Amino acid sequence: MPSRVGRRPRLLHRVRCVLSVTCLAVAGLVLAPGAGAGQPAGTLRGAVLDEESRTAVAGALIVLLPLDDDRASTEFETGSDGRFARSEVAPGLYAVTAALGGQRSEVYRVRIRDRQTAEVRFVLGPGRGVTPWIIANRARDRLDELFAAGVEANRAGAYGAAVTYFVLAAGLDPNCLECHYNAGVAYTALAHWSDAERAFGDALAVRPDYTAAYFGLANVLTRAGRPEEAAAARDEATRLTLAALEEGRREAAASVDRGVLLLDAGNAGEARQRFEEAADQSPGYAPAYYWLGVALTEVGQPGPALTALRHAVSLDRNGEHVADARSRIAELER
Repeated sequence: MPSRVGRRPRLLHRVRCVLSVTCLAVAGLVLAPGAGAGQPAGTLRGAVLDEESRTAVAGALIVLLPLDDDRASTEFETGSDGRFARSEVAPGLYAVTAALGGQRSEVYRVRIRDRQTAEVRFVLGPGRGVTPWIIANRARDRLDELFAAGVEANRAGAYGAAVTYFVLAAGLDPNCLECHYNAGVAYTALAHWSDAERAFGDALAVRPDYTAAYFGLANVLTRAGRPEEAAAARDEATRLTLAALEEGRREAAASVDRGVLLLDAGNAGEARQRFEEAADQSPGYAPAYYWLGVALTEVGQPGPALTALRHAVSLDRNGEHVADARSRIAELER
């Protein structure tokens, strides 16, 4: 699944609002953005309690996710009394959940009707997940919005909010590798070791060779006081890293061989593409940069050719192509 870190969908301005005190409810009431007078609207209100103490939870994040159409999610927080109210909510079917740090509620479906009030009482506890029915039309767009919101919250240090977004996104797509991994990162920042361990485990269930998840798991197990398990996770991460490097080197060597054949056939342009491909496959493979320098010289790009040849020499000062590379560098520097 391609990375979504660079995306900036419209949900992000709402995340910034959640993180700002000025955006919190006044007396528990927040008006829905874009709601206008005279339009059909209802109200959602309720309270959030802690599962163990049964006391009110102030500052819990409420996420309201439309299921009928492609509108973005809405987020707001409970007041000091653990209660919340959201007026001017467009009629329709919604998923709604609450979270604070590593504690979260179940996810409920709520039908909002014109000029009526729906009430939900949440109980926050550890280890709760997203129920599978939260898959509706345009689920991929929603996942992208939620994932990007989680990334933004992580960057802002709002790790509790980040967990909520990543868990909701994973509910839309249980195979979202980055959703599970980033939830693990957020849980780690919150020092919720068991939750972080589970999230990294979920990432590895999607992709068993995901090295980053093993390193994350090793960190969590170390900090949780389980050094032997941490060492095993770290060893597996190292093994996978070395295996990936070796595989990349084999692929790079094959790409270089194809490029040399093209170069010998007088097709320097396509040869250059194969050498660039080899450099991407194994950034530390010196022959890829040597032959790239040769091809760039052939197509009349002396500046990039000089850069590639210098890099080839820096990677392997005793390789088979070093003498010719230095000769070509001297020629290009004249």
